[in-house]
Amino acid sequence: MISYFLARRYLLASRREAQVGVVALAAFLGLALGVAALVVSLALLAGFQTHVRSRLLSETPHLLVTPAGRGVFHDADRVGGRIAEVSGVVSVSPVARGRIWVSMGRDAAPAEVVGREKTKGLVLDVAQARPLGIVPGETVTLVSSRSRLSPLGPIPIVSTMQVTGLAPASTGRRAAEASLPLDEARRLFALGPDGATGYEVFLKDAAHPGKAAAAVAAALGPSVAVTTWEEQNRALVLALRLERFVLFAAVFLIVIVAGLNLAATSAVLAATRAGDAAVLSVLGASPKAVERVFRAAGGGVGVAGTFFGLAIGVAAAFVLGGFGLVPLPAQLYGLGHAPFRVDALDVLVVGILSVLWSFVAAAIPARTAARQPAVEALRGV
Repeated sequence: MISYFLARRYLLASRREAQVGVVALAAFLGLALGVAALVVSLALLAGFQTHVRSRLLSETPHLLVTPAGRGVFHDADRVGGRIAEVSGVVSVSPVARGRIWVSMGRDAAPAEVVGREKTKGLVLDVAQARPLGIVPGETVTLVSSRSRLSPLGPIPIVSTMQVTGLAPASTGRRAAEASLPLDEARRLFALGPDGATGYEVFLKDAAHPGKAAAAVAAALGPSVAVTTWEEQNRALVLALRLERFVLFAAVFLIVIVAGLNLAATSAVLAATRAGDAAVLSVLGASPKAVERVFRAAGGGVGVAGTFFGLAIGVAAAFVLGGFGLVPLPAQLYGLGHAPFRVDALDVLVVGILSVLWSFVAAAIPARTAARQPAVEALRGV
């Protein structure tokens, strides 16, 4: 305790010593601004990532159950009922996925489509409709890759449908995907009246789909493959995690540079208080005790700057997010303003790392001051 008491007295008394006061103030403000910038940056990134994840969870099934081979599910397999019995499952819906050609006039383009029970009409992705110049209300021809027998031989399965809407580009999907009624998709892909290429499953706890996926796989056996929403969007999920790490590392460099001022604070304080350190040594204080005094002085400035920066950063994030002070083009981001989300764990990690770095930066000059011979220090007083 005596080390922290002396460190506090030295810092408070440094008001009469301009060089110590200026360096300590610069270290305090630099560290505070660095910590505040890191907290605001992480809050902005957390807000955007929360928005992206919520869109993924609304657009992507939490689990996708498909045949392990190239087979097709039928109602007689009772797959949907067995999935619904698994704990944590909220809803199960059969789907029919496949590839078709969308034709309008003389133009045609391939398209991935999925049939769902609640879909009304044909809903094309914007990326699918744009090359053909399709707008809602127009009628298009769908040509399946499957064929049916006729007196003239096998002919492709064809359907004519009206485009009821255009869906915006999906967040995590690799390719654009159109939607149409399940019965029509079954006819196009020759799946029969009860066939399905898979089942889309939505969970009560979508944040941790692995446990539910394992339970579904155990209930259905090795004949099925279960894919979580994270695995379906593996590239995007990995990019979000990497983005968080890179941003933290890049902005934390500001804190590191600001923390170096704490080393200067300890060095200047040690130089101006060399006589006091020598007196402490003569009175019987060990080098470790003297080192703790100067290290506590530099670390104390770092702790104060860290907490001040955390307070500024959290307050700024709440104000910027709550009042929507950073506008965004809604047509590009789907948001009218930048979202800020303060994560308590992020704040805690930033605070701990900043405080630890403060004491590490102050340690080297403190150790140098403690090892200076008392005779030399007293001679220079």
